[in-house]
Amino acid sequence: MSAEPDEFLQVRRAKRGDLAAVASLVEEMTPAEAGIGEPEGMDWLFSKGLWVADDGRSLLGVAAWQAENLVAVTDVFYVSPAHPPALAGRLLLEKTEAEAALLMCEANVMVLADWTPEPMRAFLEDQGYEAVLWEDLHSIWREVLKEFLTGKKDLMVKRLRERMVMVPL
Repeated sequence: MSAEPDEFLQVRRAKRGDLAAVASLVEEMTPAEAGIGEPEGMDWLFSKGLWVADDGRSLLGVAAWQAENLVAVTDVFYVSPAHPPALAGRLLLEKTEAEAALLMCEANVMVLADWTPEPMRAFLEDQGYEAVLWEDLHSIWREVLKEFLTGKKDLMVKRLRERMVMVPL
C-alpha cells in the first residue's frame, strides 16, 4: 500500500454499471440470510443518494442515504474488510455529510444492522457518531426513521447543526 492511499481513491455517485460490484461488496460483508443483491442495489441507485469509493481497480465502499425533514439517514454503509475503514469510510462519510449539510440537515443518522462489526462501530465513534436509543431521539426524528427500521437495527447519530431547526428555513 502506498504512503498516499487517498491519492487514487475517489468518492463518486454510483452508476448503473457499478451495481454488480456494489452487490458483490455488500454480499461479502453481510450474512447470507440478509439476501442483499443487485435488485437492492438498483433500488438504492434510484431511490437514494448512492456513493461509491473507487480506487480505479475496485469499489472499496458504498453508502446510500436520503434526507427527509432535515434528517439525513444513511442506511447503507459498507467498507471492504480488506482496507481500513479510515480510508474509504472516512471519505464516504465526508461526502454524505457535506451533501446533507447543503440540505440543512440537523444530523446524519446511521441505521446499522445488529450484526454490524464492532470495529465499524468504533470507526463511526471516531468520526463523531454516538450510539443512541430510539426512545432518546427527538419525536420528529423518530417519525422520519420509522420507515428505515425494519428488523433489528441500531442507531448512531452525528449532529451536523448545533441546534434543531424549529422554524421554516
